[in-house]
Amino acid sequence: MDSPAYPAFLENLQPIMGSAEIIHASRLDVTGAIAKGNAEQKGGVMEVATFFDVEDVFLEGVEYFKTALRKLHAEKKIAGFLGVIDSGEVIEKIAKNEEAMEEEKGRALVLMVGWESKDAHMAFRETKEFADNIAYLRKGTSGVDMFHVAFKNA
Repeated sequence: MDSPAYPAFLENLQPIMGSAEIIHASRLDVTGAIAKGNAEQKGGVMEVATFFDVEDVFLEGVEYFKTALRKLHAEKKIAGFLGVIDSGEVIEKIAKNEEAMEEEKGRALVLMVGWESKDAHMAFRETKEFADNIAYLRKGTSGVDMFHVAFKNA
């Protein structure tokens, strides 16, 4: 974005992208999820969650959540978890509602977690361990959008 070539690049990209909203987050290290995954899929699945209107207490909670997941995985091996988890604050101010006025936009954070499959992630959400730790991601945010990206090896 700081490059003098970026505005021209963005102008050329706009006709292709249409009205898609593009956000930028600080560098996230999620490469481990690309090469791993189940044999049927030949690649991992990345859970991508964008949290809106985040406060400092939420940012602290995210760090606790990441630490708790890593510790739990080291002790018990979370089924389907690839050991990949990272987060980064969104550079732009954004809002969950795309039609929001500029003054309604705020800080946001992207959390990415690597799984063998979407089913593995959804199964983990039903566990006591998930229930014990999800509170870290509920305080200091107004909402979340979450989706999965499947990586396939050629």
